[in-house]
Amino acid sequence: MSLRKLVLALLIVNLSYFCYSQGWLQLLTGEDSSQREPERIAKQINAEAIQIKPIPTIATIPSAPQAMPRPVETCTVQREQWMIYMGPYLTTTLNERKKAELKQLGVTSTEVSKPNLKIGLSLGQFATEALAKEALKRLGGKGVKTATIVLWATVDAPC
Repeated sequence: MSLRKLVLALLIVNLSYFCYSQGWLQLLTGEDSSQREPERIAKQINAEAIQIKPIPTIATIPSAPQAMPRPVETCTVQREQWMIYMGPYLTTTLNERKKAELKQLGVTSTEVSKPNLKIGLSLGQFATEALAKEALKRLGGKGVKTATIVLWATVDAPC
């Protein structure tokens, strides 16, 4: 059987099943599709005891205050978060090797999970770029040479 005939046969079978499952072939099969799973209905125990109760709204709760309090407007500003970053590394093996080297230098690191930074390590996060630069100088004294400072995130913070 050639591949073309096999694909045609599978297409016909799938199309036929789709028509059957949509109820388009009722006249040919003689099946009543109004009860698609009658065995489930027959297995129900005491189904008439189920009652649907409305969900109470704020207006129907007796202890609800008459007037809703006005929301308090908060002032927010965008603040930057800076990170000392090492990477990107081509493989997780290289990443783990660098992590082990840093551990020998007495430097703690965590893996970075942000998509735009790929595989890499974080040596700390800071509220300002100046704090990150100071920390990078201290890490340089421990032997860290290839780390850079990157903008990690910009977050909304209350005033």
